[in-house]
Amino acid sequence: MALISNQNLMKFFAFMGLATVLLSTELALAKEMQGWKVEGSGTGIVEGQNYSLYNLDQKGYLGYQDRRGANLGWDKSPNQGMKLKRKSPGSGAIKCGEPFALFVEKEWIIYEKQTTGINLSSRTQLADDRYQWKFTNCQANDVIQLNQPVTLTNTVENDSVVGCKRVWGVNLCWANTVFSFRGSNYHKDVVPRP
Repeated sequence: MALISNQNLMKFFAFMGLATVLLSTELALAKEMQGWKVEGSGTGIVEGQNYSLYNLDQKGYLGYQDRRGANLGWDKSPNQGMKLKRKSPGSGAIKCGEPFALFVEKEWIIYEKQTTGINLSSRTQLADDRYQWKFTNCQANDVIQLNQPVTLTNTVENDSVVGCKRVWGVNLCWANTVFSFRGSNYHKDVVPRP
C-alpha cells in the first residue's frame, strides 16, 4: 500500500476546500466506531475458535507481520488467525461488553506505549493483564454476531481501534485520533499543521 505524502494530502484537501476547516477547528472525534467484521460460520463468536478479523477501512484481514511495536499487518484473504479467550469462565458466544484477550495468528495483542504508530504491542504468552478487549457500541449482554460490523475497544486506552491511513506503523488508530472523509479514516497527524 502506498503512503500518502503530506504534501499530496494537503493538495487534495485544499482542492476539496477542506484544508482550512481541518486545520483551524477541533474535530469531533468519536470513541466508538464500528470498524471490523469477525468472519466465520455460526451465530456468534465462540471462545477458542478461529476467525478472520476483517477491517472495513483497510479492506483487509488483520494478521501477523514482524515489525516494531505491534506485530500486525494486513492479509488480502481470510486467514482464520483470530481467536478470543474470556477473562471469566463461561460458555457460549461472547457478549457485548464481556472482557477477553485477543489473539492474532501468533501473539496476544495488548496496549503498550510506543514511540511511533498506535500504542499496541503483542506477546506470545497469555497473562492476567492481557484481557483488555471487549466489543462495545452494542446492547449489553447481546451475543456478538459474526459477519456484522462490530466495535473493538481496548479497556486500557478506553477507545475503539479502527483502520486508518497513517504515516508510521500499521494502519490502525484509536477512534479519537482519526477523522473520516469519503468513507476512509485518516490519522489526525497526516494533515500537516501550518
